[in-house]
Amino acid sequence: MIEQRKHHRVNLSTKTLLSQQDTIYHGQLENISLNGALLRLEHGTYLPEGSENVLTVFIEWEAVPYRFSTVVVCASFAIVGVKFLSYLDDTENRLAKMIEKLSYESDLDRFKQDRFKRHLTEIFREE
Repeated sequence: MIEQRKHHRVNLSTKTLLSQQDTIYHGQLENISLNGALLRLEHGTYLPEGSENVLTVFIEWEAVPYRFSTVVVCASFAIVGVKFLSYLDDTENRLAKMIEKLSYESDLDRFKQDRFKRHLTEIFREE
């Protein structure tokens, strides 16, 4: 399958609330980009594609949650992909900085793992 995403996604598991009119759905963020997110909602929750809502993402090391106006672009039972229609408050700048930081840390972790694997390979060659 050809990758069609324009923005890099980072894996991040954290608490979310998805509000639609008077209904609040509790969930877990699976990943996020500057353009959208993938959420795991409570079992049995289904939201139709095209439904608009407000997403609130709680990051444990941040005092203020991230808030977005969103539209559901894909859905199955308990899994929802949303596209951001607009950023509420100062979410856009904060999200860009967080994604950059998490991407850097993820790349650094991969680099360290690769270096460790090469080191182990060299050790076992010497034996």
